[in-house]
Amino acid sequence: MSFFRSEQNSKVASEIVAQEELERALRGASMMNGTLVISQVNKEQAQENGMLRLFIRSLQEGEGTEFLIKHILFVAVDEIAFNQCTILMLNCYQVPSMEPLNPSEGLVLSGGLDMMWGTSLLLGEVLRHGYSFIFTDLDVMWLRNPFPMLSYAGEDMQIYNGEPNNSSHFFFSSGFYSVAANNRTIALFDQLYAARIDSKIVNGKDVLTFLLRSISRDAFQRLGLKVHFLDAVYFGGLSQEAIDITKVTTVHADCCPSEEAKLADLTALVDAWKTYHRKSNVTLLVRNACTQSMNVNEDELGRELQGASMANKTVIISVLNKAYVEENGMLDLFLRSLREGEDTGLLIKHLVLVAVDKTAFDRCSALGLHCYQLVTDGVDFSKEVLYMSDDFIKMMWSRTLFLGNVLRRGYNFIFTDMDVMWLRNPFSQLHHQGEDLEISCDRYNGQPFDQSNSINTGFYFVASNNKTIALFDEWYAASHTSKGMKEQDVLYRMKSQGAFRRLGMKVTFLDTAYFSGFCEDSRDSRRVTTVHANCCRSIKAKLTDLKRVLEVWKTHNGTSIRWPPHTACAHSWG
Repeated sequence: MSFFRSEQNSKVASEIVAQEELERALRGASMMNGTLVISQVNKEQAQENGMLRLFIRSLQEGEGTEFLIKHILFVAVDEIAFNQCTILMLNCYQVPSMEPLNPSEGLVLSGGLDMMWGTSLLLGEVLRHGYSFIFTDLDVMWLRNPFPMLSYAGEDMQIYNGEPNNSSHFFFSSGFYSVAANNRTIALFDQLYAARIDSKIVNGKDVLTFLLRSISRDAFQRLGLKVHFLDAVYFGGLSQEAIDITKVTTVHADCCPSEEAKLADLTALVDAWKTYHRKSNVTLLVRNACTQSMNVNEDELGRELQGASMANKTVIISVLNKAYVEENGMLDLFLRSLREGEDTGLLIKHLVLVAVDKTAFDRCSALGLHCYQLVTDGVDFSKEVLYMSDDFIKMMWSRTLFLGNVLRRGYNFIFTDMDVMWLRNPFSQLHHQGEDLEISCDRYNGQPFDQSNSINTGFYFVASNNKTIALFDEWYAASHTSKGMKEQDVLYRMKSQGAFRRLGMKVTFLDTAYFSGFCEDSRDSRRVTTVHANCCRSIKAKLTDLKRVLEVWKTHNGTSIRWPPHTACAHSWG
């Protein structure tokens, strides 16, 4: 008994010491008004000629920024970074180790996920100690003192999202933000850290972005937070086409995938700043290394979308993998339906096939179609992906993220699963009355605007606008708090919670008389437009039953036909 009491007392004592060390570090870096700057550093960034030293250089050479170095607390996530920070005689604090999210896994160091969550916990503690702060990534160059450009009208948080005072787009960047210490912001960071347990797949660097996107659009009002969104003219990034050097305060190496590329472009930026910043009307174009290091597929996507687009910037998109491109497989059957359908053959040239593995991409390219290879790190989608398996769920979320990118590029689209047979041109059955989203149903209740209809994301039309972009942002963000749920179920939950109404969207639910499926067959083959092999688990079963559908369809001559039973699909569930 005394052993356990001793162990408990030791833990309490350690926590007290840690709190005292943190308070000393905060007090040492703080300005007179209880504000400091916080950044995080790992051993890679702390290397000689690494990001830490470039960040310090920007402060040393910036306008009115050098004195700020003494007010920066560098949070080291590993011992090497802490030692390097100390050698440079900076204000340094080593974040305490955390227990792994999964006890069977070792602790992830050097900027890994658990350490990132540790920093998030630390920032909440900073607020509890009564200190306000600016958090900045090291890949943010401070060219001018940002404090005069912040708003001082009682804001709780100031953060960049591309459009000042507009929270509707959810394009937050957590690389630079200001937080005032009060009960509201403490509650925000408590909520952030509480999300840790359910959010193991989230990149720790983007935890704040994740939280702000995953909580609803009115979260700031719900928490009582007053938020100001920073203007990109003053708080810029390398993702911008140009930077006005006469106005810019900070520049973030956002949208840049490699540390090497960031260093190259930010070094060029600081060099250019040193030469030109006192001259008027100078616009910088910097980002060669970052642009080159971006996945070349982004440019390929633009080419494929442009090549497939109709005059009104509308395309048709489907996803395929190795299992779909086998001879006489799902791809062949899908294309056959388009060739044999009524007024559908001309649509093939407007189809973009998104291949999730190289085999699928090569087969698609050999057929002379518009093809784009989507790369998802660490996931193999080449084999058959069974309904509701882990890989199935990952593939569904991967496509949701991709489709949001298509909307951002200004393209409307019909998304169709490859197990949807196109018997007639569906565009003639879409409403074209300003709808933002028209989506198919597993079962249709007869009311096209009734949000209790059961949706199916295997076939839907989306118009590109701010409302649908916000929907896809919110939809994908919800994946981080919806473990084990496929994207269709998450969208259904969002619909039930009023997301469509909240975003001001006009949504139509498509009648199964026209947009049919195995869950609910069309009652009139003279009107049917598409047939989806939903309510079916395996590719083999879908192929068997869809081939029967096409064979029966070929025999119709304008009269009503009787659909064959979906026997293979019925047996696919075991």
